[in-house]
Amino acid sequence: MHTILLFAFLQTPSALEPLRSGCSTDDQQIAMVSAADSIQVQMALAGEEPRTCYKVILGKPGQTLTGYVLGESLPAVATFVRLREKKSREAAEAQARMSLAPPAAKNGDKEAKAVDPNLPSHFDDFSWRDVRGKAGSLSSLGGRVTLVTFWPPKSMRSRDELNAIEPLYNELRRSGLAAVGVSMDPNPIHMNDVLDDTNFSWPQIPDRSGLAAQYHVNPKSGETFVLDASHHVVAAGPMGPEIEKTVRKLLDAPGSR
Repeated sequence: MHTILLFAFLQTPSALEPLRSGCSTDDQQIAMVSAADSIQVQMALAGEEPRTCYKVILGKPGQTLTGYVLGESLPAVATFVRLREKKSREAAEAQARMSLAPPAAKNGDKEAKAVDPNLPSHFDDFSWRDVRGKAGSLSSLGGRVTLVTFWPPKSMRSRDELNAIEPLYNELRRSGLAAVGVSMDPNPIHMNDVLDDTNFSWPQIPDRSGLAAQYHVNPKSGETFVLDASHHVVAAGPMGPEIEKTVRKLLDAPGSR
């Protein structure tokens, strides 16, 4: 019996996960992390399919290490994912309610506030070099309405989302619609691999500055934000009829032309 129990114990899968210097299995392993270790999850990044990459801080006796783990097998990472997905779902639902709310206050009135103070209500300006190497920025787009679409390059669904935006953009860009796609993988090679046979007419950029984490975007599904001329968030969620309806409503609003 003792022999059988010992054999069963030895066959139990290891709970250790490698802490790496980057998001690839080829990156240097700097430590091993167990479920009992104290770790703080900072953000999620696009990793090697099908696993998401997480930047974490590992606390060991006498030292603190910052690195990356793949997947959600560690309890702290799984908890981080559940909380972030809940927050993302609540944010999308709240932004959808905002898009169906009465028109914004007239000029001179106090600016309307987001229904949830924890939701991103405004995008700060950011700059980039797109897939063709051309420099640009959110402010340089000059749109009366701007779509910012975060997409994970390993997800076929996200590519469908980009394809859904293209006809709307081509139809309405002369009316003031601007757009930018943000690949949620900081490596431009992965973005270029996806876009190799595609020629979108709006800029596509790699997320090198952590924009997706800043705006609490789910790295597995991505998200599209609708911004007004002042870059305030009007709606957010998957590209679909509600997002398109909001865009058309904003472009047709009195005083927006």
